[in-house]
Amino acid sequence: MSRIEVFSDAAFAFAVTMLVISLSAIPKNFDELIVAMKGVPAFAASFAIVMVYWVSHRRWSRRFGLDDRVSTFLTLSLVLIILIYMYPLKLMMSITFYALSGGWFPSDFSISSKAEVAGLVILYGIGFFLIASTNLGLYLRVSARAEDLCLSPLERLLIKEEQLIWVTQAAAGLVSAVAAAIFYHSIGYLAGLVFGLLPIAIPLLTMRVRRKKREMKADAADG
Repeated sequence: MSRIEVFSDAAFAFAVTMLVISLSAIPKNFDELIVAMKGVPAFAASFAIVMVYWVSHRRWSRRFGLDDRVSTFLTLSLVLIILIYMYPLKLMMSITFYALSGGWFPSDFSISSKAEVAGLVILYGIGFFLIASTNLGLYLRVSARAEDLCLSPLERLLIKEEQLIWVTQAAAGLVSAVAAAIFYHSIGYLAGLVFGLLPIAIPLLTMRVRRKKREMKADAADG
């Protein structure tokens, strides 16, 4: 493991710690305990999203192990964005579960208008866009060093698949932020629904690459 990889792992662990610290104070009675437990889904969703980013960076590090200046800069940028992104992420998840449950799941963040929700979507979308763009940059860097790394055709295809995934996520973050800003005082709060399309859009956009990847793996197994 390189020093930058160790540092990034520690930073992600600290980011999760920030999520825990942002929880309410220790319950003093049973009723407060129940209220605190209702906040677990928002925390779990935030934790899952952070872990998706961590696993992605870990996979990149294990596959390619680049430790040059550009890769180091992109990794440090990712860490910085993640740490800043924690509060918008937690608040976004908290508001989402509050809205979907009709108020049954509590939210410590008070929203007084739909415009404020749109503002939160803008912050969340910008953070989402920056994280996806940074991850995209890491895979673009690998593409630029493909000859030096002696990558196989299958590995190059894996890079292309990852690039498509991160381009799609970056586009979703940018579209949601721009839409929320344009329709700030009307329906901008609905721009967050763009993220719900990702589980459908990503498989569709990467379908051809994944099919070719399976064919290459089958050919390699037969050979």
